Amino acid sequence: MMTKKRFWTLSNSFATLLLIVGTVVALWALATSFGTITSVDAVVTAAGLWLVGVIFLHPAPISVLIPVIGLVSLGAGYASYYSSPHSLLGALIAVVITALIVSYGLSLRKTIRQRHSKWY
Repeated sequence: MMTKKRFWTLSNSFATLLLIVGTVVALWALATSFGTITSVDAVVTAAGLWLVGVIFLHPAPISVLIPVIGLVSLGAGYASYYSSPHSLLGALIAVVITALIVSYGLSLRKTIRQRHSKWY
């Protein structure tokens, strides 16, 4: 099976940088100030960086796309839980709604169908 060669471009470099910086920001915030408004702001910022990173990583491989959707959704749930009166149901709803919106926005279904047609 032949794989499509991916060329390293400036856009891919920028996307990788955004994904790495977002991960560092999220890990730093969760390690140093878990559950505070500072960590909520940092996790939301990291989620934004991850989204922009995936947008610049075109076409985004599924091995990157699905984890980013999961991390962004969990970040929204974390922000919802610690920004509200600690409602677990509200956090779960935020995770599900964010996952649906982000996966639709990043055309996850279309990407999977396109890749699936090349699996045979």
